[in-house]
Amino acid sequence: MDDADRRLLIAVQKDASVSQAELADLAGVSASQVSRRLSKLKDEKVLRGVVGVVEPKLAGLTCSAIIRVRLRDHAAANVKAFRDLVERMNEVTLCVMTTGETDYLMKVVARDLPHFQEIVQSKLLRCAAIAHMESSIILEHLKDTTELPLDDD
Repeated sequence: MDDADRRLLIAVQKDASVSQAELADLAGVSASQVSRRLSKLKDEKVLRGVVGVVEPKLAGLTCSAIIRVRLRDHAAANVKAFRDLVERMNEVTLCVMTTGETDYLMKVVARDLPHFQEIVQSKLLRCAAIAHMESSIILEHLKDTTELPLDDD
């Protein structure tokens, strides 16, 4: 990946709806190179996709929470059961394995607090692989971005 690819990725992260001519200007390459470079970055899995970012509250998802999960043990069957559950849950927007006292950290979105409670009770608490779960309702997003720091600054 060269500097032009980085400039192209920075521009696409900020606004993927800009025209190829605008991307070419921002990246310092020709418009024909933009298409080839984006295709190559997609093929190499550097660029996973180009999506629209939806404002959760305006889409009716007014409750977000961070959930810390500790599994009963790390037997393959427990790990698989938890991972399968997470894959099936559309409400989970982020799930990462972590170090420390908890095994996983999840971000969940819901219509409201009763919906969040329903998600916890009907899905998460029914998973036998989970030994302990702790949740924190998000009161305010101080920073919520998908942009990666690709520039040298």
